[in-house]
Amino acid sequence: MSNGNTKKGRGRLTIILILVAVVAAFAIRFAALGRKDSVAIIRSIQENEGIPVEAVSAVIGDLEVWNTMAGTVEGIVQYPVVSTNSIQVMDVLRREGDHVNRGDIIVRLEKTSPNPMLHSYARSKALYDDALSDVRRMRVLYEEGAISAQQLEKAEMGLKIAESDLINARAGTDLVADREGIVTSVTVNPGDMADNGEPVAWVARTDTIIVKFTAGSRQAMVLEKGQLAAWFSSETGENGEGVISRLDLSADPETRLLAGEAVFANPDDRLLPGLLVSFRVLTGERRGVVKIPVGCLIQHNGDYSVYVIEDDGTGKKTSRLRTVEPGLRTSDEVEILSGLDAGESVVLFGQTRIEDGSLVKVISGGEGER
Repeated sequence: MSNGNTKKGRGRLTIILILVAVVAAFAIRFAALGRKDSVAIIRSIQENEGIPVEAVSAVIGDLEVWNTMAGTVEGIVQYPVVSTNSIQVMDVLRREGDHVNRGDIIVRLEKTSPNPMLHSYARSKALYDDALSDVRRMRVLYEEGAISAQQLEKAEMGLKIAESDLINARAGTDLVADREGIVTSVTVNPGDMADNGEPVAWVARTDTIIVKFTAGSRQAMVLEKGQLAAWFSSETGENGEGVISRLDLSADPETRLLAGEAVFANPDDRLLPGLLVSFRVLTGERRGVVKIPVGCLIQHNGDYSVYVIEDDGTGKKTSRLRTVEPGLRTSDEVEILSGLDAGESVVLFGQTRIEDGSLVKVISGGEGER
């Protein structure tokens, strides 16, 4: 009995599978017929109304090409205040943010610190005072005719030497500003040791800043001194304009990069020394030219062409392949030097579905439309 039931079950399963296969075959056939009908309908519509394309009008306008660069901010005046001796710091007279003029003392070092390599300030001061006293006495004697002019000149020469030594001794202990600016950094505190040759402070003038950058070969080829530059902060919305102020005459032999500088006004001290900032350089511009979107161009064997939409006079539109000469190009638009006039309509999307003389149906168009 069990064998009979098994055979019957297998027979029913086989019949079900055959029915499923037949239904699937019919479904596929009907779907294919439906597709053919749909394709036929679409072809019929396109033959009567035209192949749908998207078109735009060539317009008169301006083009600008900007190259993005990055560099490090420095003040237009920026220099370190350096100790020439290893001496203990006695006092810090200026702090970050303080304005200083030329000659203002920023850091004072210990004058009595014993150091055989350092001119003793006390000794130099004593020798200067002694030489000054001698000159004053010699001048009185010279006026009285007691000494010769040569003796007075010798005393005055000794005073100049003593004065020079005193200045050198003072310079080794009184570290001053070389030029006007703002103290941007002080690296020592009273009691610290000022290391020989190491900066104890930095001074900068930041109402105008320099951005130092390097450019690769592709960027370097379009850069020129005097080009307009602009920086913009997407976070704060701030921006500023400047110019390329310097370009090296040759690239670094190791990095193969060309170094340059851009100068920007910085009246509110928004850009601080040491910051990395991005900026753009205007490397090309055209004013009042015929332009179209880059996507309209078709390139073949080095030549460029576009499909121009023409009206056949009956209300129907056809596509005409026309050779054009492109000029300046941005990422979005291109200048047309010849082959196209402002106001003419050109195909932006759909070029692969048409050819010269195709009947087309413009589904969008007009000046500036994409």
